[in-house]
Amino acid sequence: MATSLYRYIWRHTRRDQIWMLVVVILSIIPFFLSLNLPKLIINGPIQGDGFGSPGSTVDYFRLTIPLPGFFGGPDELVLLDGTPFERLEALFVLSSLFLLFVIVNGAFKFYLNTYKGRLGERMLRRMRYEMVDRVLRFPIRQFRRVRPAEVASMIKDELEPIGGFIGDAFVQPLYLASQILTAMIFIFLQSWTLGAVAFAVTAFQALLIPRMRRRLLVLGRERQLTARRLAGSVGEIIESMPTIRTNDTSNIVRARISEQLGRIFLIRFDIYQWKFFVKFLNNFLSQATPFIFYMFGGYFAIRGQIDIGELVAVIAAYRELPAPLKDLIDWDLMRLDVDVKYEQVAQQFEIDGLLDPATQAAGRTSPETLESGFHLIDATIRDDTGATLASGITLELPLQQRMVAVGPLGEGAESVAEALAGLAPLASGAITLSNRPLAAWPESVTGRRLAYAEAAPYYPRSTLLEALLYPLMHYPLEDAAEPRTRTEAQTRMEAKASGNMVLDAGADWVDRMVLPAEPDGEIRRIEEVVATVELSRDMTRIGLSGRVPAQLTGQARSKVVRARRQFAERLREAGLEAVVERFDPAAFISHATLLENLVFGASREDELVATRLLVRSDARRVLEQTGLDRTLVEMGRKIAVTLVEMFGELSADDPLLRRMDIIKAEDIDFYRQLVMRLGMTGRPAETSEDRGALIRLALAYVEPRYRLGLVDDGLRAQVIEARDIFHATASAMVRESVVFYDPEHFNSAATLQDNIVFGRVANATPKTSAMIDALLAETIGAFDLGSVLLRTALEFDVGAGAKRLSLGQQQKLTLARALLKTPDYLIANRCLSSLDADTQARILRAVLEQSRDPQRPFGMFWVPSAPVDEELFDRIVRFERGQVTSDSLADQRRVGLSFPAKAQ
Repeated sequence: MATSLYRYIWRHTRRDQIWMLVVVILSIIPFFLSLNLPKLIINGPIQGDGFGSPGSTVDYFRLTIPLPGFFGGPDELVLLDGTPFERLEALFVLSSLFLLFVIVNGAFKFYLNTYKGRLGERMLRRMRYEMVDRVLRFPIRQFRRVRPAEVASMIKDELEPIGGFIGDAFVQPLYLASQILTAMIFIFLQSWTLGAVAFAVTAFQALLIPRMRRRLLVLGRERQLTARRLAGSVGEIIESMPTIRTNDTSNIVRARISEQLGRIFLIRFDIYQWKFFVKFLNNFLSQATPFIFYMFGGYFAIRGQIDIGELVAVIAAYRELPAPLKDLIDWDLMRLDVDVKYEQVAQQFEIDGLLDPATQAAGRTSPETLESGFHLIDATIRDDTGATLASGITLELPLQQRMVAVGPLGEGAESVAEALAGLAPLASGAITLSNRPLAAWPESVTGRRLAYAEAAPYYPRSTLLEALLYPLMHYPLEDAAEPRTRTEAQTRMEAKASGNMVLDAGADWVDRMVLPAEPDGEIRRIEEVVATVELSRDMTRIGLSGRVPAQLTGQARSKVVRARRQFAERLREAGLEAVVERFDPAAFISHATLLENLVFGASREDELVATRLLVRSDARRVLEQTGLDRTLVEMGRKIAVTLVEMFGELSADDPLLRRMDIIKAEDIDFYRQLVMRLGMTGRPAETSEDRGALIRLALAYVEPRYRLGLVDDGLRAQVIEARDIFHATASAMVRESVVFYDPEHFNSAATLQDNIVFGRVANATPKTSAMIDALLAETIGAFDLGSVLLRTALEFDVGAGAKRLSLGQQQKLTLARALLKTPDYLIANRCLSSLDADTQARILRAVLEQSRDPQRPFGMFWVPSAPVDEELFDRIVRFERGQVTSDSLADQRRVGLSFPAKAQ
């Protein structure tokens, strides 16, 4: 990176800065002319100088060039004779010309500010892109020294003022100086005395104010560093939340954050005090100068040394000085500030050992398969502290050989696996891949032909499908099409102008060369690797609890409705019909809440949407029309009284109360006070707030779950009646948010399981639940809904960091996508450590079987986290204390032969 901010700006914006300089020079002409017009207007048409009698005229716009006297000719060269105007004509013409110059000067400012803003945003975009590009090329061990939140804060926040300054770096001081100089020259031309006063005050401001503001730079630098540390601390809190919760350390975290916030407060308060003192002094000097002009200028005018028009012109010209002078002083302060910020940020990104950009160069062509495997020659690996992790490792790893690296945790096998994947640089020795140094291979080869599976994977927020296909996203399949809209064309142009990558992030980036080419080959390949890592059961559960994607509803509608009928028939045949309460429009669902019975549909949003719908005027009208509102208020009162009697003495954080789903733990105090207001005898609720709270409580009631005996046949009939009216009179907004259940139609807002089962499972024992699951699986298979189920599961949002998946699921997913790459060599570094030994053994056997597939064989360096059957591998290498202690082939071990490790 450039060591100086100005060098960086000039390198990338030289042409733009020169063009803006030309515009600034052109803008001086109308600005100077606009300063002289008030004098002409006051002395001429207003005071009547030159207009001695009615009808007399004065020539305006006469342009001459003075000539030296030694020519012996005229004193001046006339370029324009001027135009004669009468008094009123001159007033209107000169005033209109003044207005024109105001517009022209404003237009120049508008153009320059817009141009500078666009240039600044381009450069800000360029800098942020270059910083992220450098992060992508950081040596792996650098990430162990930095806080992610601090890096993000530097790229997002600390570069922001630098981007705003870039457009002003060269042009702003010239533009402001030109305005100051023009106004100052004009004042001197009117009066040397007043010009000297204006110059003295201006020079005093220009020298004093920047020096006083230097302290603000020191304070601003401290604020920046403390704010960066605060961002890092907040990021650590989020990452370490389980540790905080399980060790009761939240209060020391609060204390540390409070200390940091206190430090920031003191710094910011010092900044405010000093900043506003400097501002007060600057404003005082700016406002005191007109006092001098009024006093001494008025004196000179009274004595006749200057005329009124000149004095007014001087005062008007000086009014143009404070704003550009203040802006120039502010610019100088910002220059010093952004210089410091740029140096601080640049230092953080100027890292030794950055990857060569060519290593990550983009390219569409898929690399050929590797010719040979790894060769480690006297390799030594050390950590950041210099401690030796592995030493003197000399191994030959053929490309098609399945090798297991056995040894205690931390004894060297993991470090060698990281080194093979390029994640642990060697302190000495060498690693070659296919007879070429490993570091010399571009990532387009190592990232495609090698696969690495680790124990602690990280996933950005995405769907399961995107997470699985992520290792295949190398380059867009097709070149970017011509822009179809002006916005697309402008976006592409700005990307080029900002030095950003112009590849379309929204295009299809998945490398289809490694996936089967036949129709549905991609989904079948995904299904295969998912089954290999035993993730199929999880995918089934996720798919059944998800909504069918919109792009699949067309082909799934009829199949799902037919599967629904078939499932109901199989339930009857198995004698399980009573276990599932069907969604019958004419029946009350006992195992559903009153709210679910009233709506009798699935919400496209969250569960709160349906509640909000019922408090809308149309739903309220339905409740009032059927008299159900009074019934629900009374029912809610009884529930509230019961809850308060049972749990009223418990605190809001009591675990027992938090297990209740009919009421939120934090609402128990509200209902306790409500019961006290209404009394235990049933005084009616008077306010709409109380009535609404009681209705919401009643709507969450489920009779078989709470068993308070509040639901009878009369209430069931009222609910069904209200349901029918609600469906018949529902507004368009309601129908957009909720899809009502219909036995003959597919419900796009309901889950796949609800669409097939079309009811609620009630009173199910573990045995009957297993039988229902088996019937559901049979039905899905009978109607060929497996692909729909899998595709639905693949649309599941894994959450930030895949927090919605367990660690075991994350590890299975990591291994699955490593297999999906169809690599030449798989490096598995204790990648299944969170699973039990039996599961690990089954998955390992499946992976080994896949590695011996003659269509796509691959070698392996497998570091197990549990005892394994070593006979399954072609070769066994043992690590102890960072060294290889034995190295033998499986066939030789069967006959009692082995080879000791090479002498170190």
